[in-house]
Amino acid sequence: MFLLEVKCVEEAAKLGELCPVNIPVQMMAVTDRDGKVTPLWFRFETEDHAVEKVVIEKTISRDECGYMGIREKRFICSAVIDGIRKIMEIRYHVDNQRWRIFQFLT
Repeated sequence: MFLLEVKCVEEAAKLGELCPVNIPVQMMAVTDRDGKVTPLWFRFETEDHAVEKVVIEKTISRDECGYMGIREKRFICSAVIDGIRKIMEIRYHVDNQRWRIFQFLT
């Protein structure tokens, strides 16, 4: 599954378009006293079935979005993956409590 998603991202990058990848991740986040969530790092499974850990350098923005009754928290974050700094959109599904990389922005 991950290999197909990477190909989609590579093809979209060639065309200058964004491509949702929807990679499920295990997220470590912290919540402050006011309820503000800040993602710290995540792990995901590669196409080789290895688990890779990625530390989030910075949370650039955060907001909530809703689409057809689905409530999600949206985070724009920067992280270094395979030696390359990437900006990505990470989403947290409020109802099923799952995290995913929604799309790579750079």
